Amino acid sequence: DAESTVSAEKTGSAFICPPGFKMNDPTDWNQGCKMEFNIVCNKTQVQFIKLPNTDFYGYDLVGYAKGISLEACQNICRSDCNCRGFGYWADGNGACYAKSILFSGQSGPQFPGDMYVKVPSGNNRLRQLTVPDHQSSTLDCSKSNSSILEFAVHYTTSNAQGDYLKYPIGFAIAFGVVEVICVGFGCAYLHRKRKYDLLYSVDHGYLAMKMGFRRFNFRELKIATKNFRDEIGRGGSGVVYKGVLMEDERVVAVKRLEGVNQGEGQFWSEVSTIGRINHVNLVTMLGFCAEREHRLLVYGYLENGSLEKNLFSDSAVLNWEHRVSIAVGTAKGLAYLHEECLEWVLHCDVKPQNVLLDKDFQPKVADFGLSKLFDRAGNNTSGFSRVRGTRGYMAPEWIMNLPITSKVDVYSYGVLLLELLTGRSSNGFQHVGEDGEARYMQLIPWIKEMVRTREKWVEEIVDPRLCEMYDKKRMNLLVMMALQCVEEERDMRPTMSQVVHSITVSCMDDLEVVEETDQQ
Repeated sequence: DAESTVSAEKTGSAFICPPGFKMNDPTDWNQGCKMEFNIVCNKTQVQFIKLPNTDFYGYDLVGYAKGISLEACQNICRSDCNCRGFGYWADGNGACYAKSILFSGQSGPQFPGDMYVKVPSGNNRLRQLTVPDHQSSTLDCSKSNSSILEFAVHYTTSNAQGDYLKYPIGFAIAFGVVEVICVGFGCAYLHRKRKYDLLYSVDHGYLAMKMGFRRFNFRELKIATKNFRDEIGRGGSGVVYKGVLMEDERVVAVKRLEGVNQGEGQFWSEVSTIGRINHVNLVTMLGFCAEREHRLLVYGYLENGSLEKNLFSDSAVLNWEHRVSIAVGTAKGLAYLHEECLEWVLHCDVKPQNVLLDKDFQPKVADFGLSKLFDRAGNNTSGFSRVRGTRGYMAPEWIMNLPITSKVDVYSYGVLLLELLTGRSSNGFQHVGEDGEARYMQLIPWIKEMVRTREKWVEEIVDPRLCEMYDKKRMNLLVMMALQCVEEERDMRPTMSQVVHSITVSCMDDLEVVEETDQQ
């Protein structure tokens, strides 16, 4: 249901329902308006009615930012079944505000944007609707091919003042009393608004403070990062900067979330999630900043940067021992997220950029705070409304619109493991064949073909930069485990705990063989 739109001038006010809506109670505007039509979840069967200079309060769908066109904003609302309409401000920045509920609408020349209400397309009755106001006007549907219909909101004239004389004197007195009470509450609200920052911090930051996090203010993080000058990473949720805290000269990584609509939701997701998670193979959050529109997260700085930088760098080569350690540690971190922490957590974007290495090249999985949380007592499937992840690491079920489970992380881990062992990118690479010609190859199909057709496939797919300084038996086992992880049928993939068990047992077997050899 949607509340009625409100148009007002200084001379009076009028309440109307948008086209396609009617009053819940014809005698009481306080009950708002309800839709006269059913909206189907099919983007080809909806259109939009334009309400100029109109806005609806709150209920913005998270995830839509500024800087997009009207057509793109319209397509966002079309594709989201939860979207009931969208506001669009074209005053230089193209701000798009998709709404899940239409509540407390207001229309007037002071509003710089327009509202577009979603209604069924191809409905003749809708085309005949008129505006219930003093100056009735019909909808202009002369452009039948247009998916946006113009709707003009009119304003009452000074004659509207005379309508109030029709009410009894008792009602006028009651109205005056209510007005005095409202003024009192308004003054109290303005007084409390001055303390907004403090109240906001206490209300939302209490849980994090209780967990032992440090709450930073924006100024000290700005100083620590030298005005956010040294960028060390960039992702879908924001940019990461290197900084040094003044109080103890500790080096930190500061993640600055971008976009108010996106940043706030992602911020509290990461704070509440990471704050309850503690594992040697997961990044540790030191603190946060929640000051006005600023949302920042503070992590301990990891000296060796991301796995991507170390794996695909020309200046240095990861040795075999480090690669095995990274494979095991990353698997343990993901297994903890899936099965051991208090809440079932999906990462949904496992890739070398999100595996960080400390000074000893021990891996720590990062950026998992943006994944969605689920109750482990549920069915361990998600309700994601849009695809997440990175090209080359995404499981087939993302594309096939199947229910999302922890097996999407297993698939991404398998891709990462193949990259780690071969030193080749999942998005393709140049391979010189036996005929001497270079061909562009996809990593997973190439490895499967090598395993199937070549007797010495291990030697052919291993990263040549290792210069044969690796364990062939371990290489064989890890590749076969990775191929199980990237099975297209998700039920054929192991769980992360099974992956951890398999590769750690192999480590112990190799260790025993080494000890027996030393004793002989």
